[in-house]
Amino acid sequence: MSGDNLAPLFSVIVPTFDRQDHISRCLESIVDQASTDTQVLVVDNASTDQTVEIARCFNKVLDIEVLVNERNRERSYSRNRGAMQARGQFLVFLDSDDELTPGALDRAKRFAAENPDCQFFFQLMRIVNESRVTVYEPIIRSRHEIRRTLAEGNPLSCSGVYIKRSLFLRHKFDEHPALIGSEDWHCWLRVAAEHEPSLCPGAGALIFDHGSRTMASDPWQQAERRFAHLTADLMASPSTRDYLTPYLNLFRGSQAHYVAVKAADQRALSHSIILFAQAIRHYPALLATRRTLYLWRLWLRSILQRS
Repeated sequence: MSGDNLAPLFSVIVPTFDRQDHISRCLESIVDQASTDTQVLVVDNASTDQTVEIARCFNKVLDIEVLVNERNRERSYSRNRGAMQARGQFLVFLDSDDELTPGALDRAKRFAAENPDCQFFFQLMRIVNESRVTVYEPIIRSRHEIRRTLAEGNPLSCSGVYIKRSLFLRHKFDEHPALIGSEDWHCWLRVAAEHEPSLCPGAGALIFDHGSRTMASDPWQQAERRFAHLTADLMASPSTRDYLTPYLNLFRGSQAHYVAVKAADQRALSHSIILFAQAIRHYPALLATRRTLYLWRLWLRSILQRS
């Protein structure tokens, strides 16, 4: 289905690599709600399976273009390439193993019409397992919580975020390899320092938690280096530093807390304890969280296995 000459409201950008088992489900979630207001750009990262062929089969039901990178360039490059080619007023990023929930684009369309000055908004994502059982769902009750929640982690993920193309192109995803896995959080914080995001009512994307996700098994040392690079880069910018200043201790503590859990899960008990101590020193309230209880269970498992 070819698009007309009018600029669509949305350009959905789907970066992908070797996702022949997931890409149809992802694109079907767009078909179920797409209209003439929606362009789809699949950016393939030099797949070695049938991902490209499957995506091209959707040209009869979507205004879709499939771009193929000449070599594997990682997701940030693919998303940026899609953004450069997009015709839509708003960019919508959707990973190829995720889905838009039914009605997500209609809700976003209404929200954009009711809030014409808003250039950056998101719908809450939901992480589910392969049986579609909810594993995690962020809670943001008001717009006043957005900055604090963004400092603590990335409730936006990358799927289900809506951003004016002109605003995104002033920032774009940083393609530095040290940021792989946190490039979306890094980007949203930089954008938020210029234009804080708004929360659009209703569910956005389903994020599928499965073993083949890129960051599912990255070493804890890599996560630690990634956060160090992210923090140094954000603190070097006056705008993002000012944006994060009210929650800087939470920002630093949450990173150490996350890596402590990852280290414990990977049997690095002593490193996990050191990282946890750093997290609590930065932000003592992290002691009374579900993640801390989970961390203690991991520690107990490690101790019992050693005895």
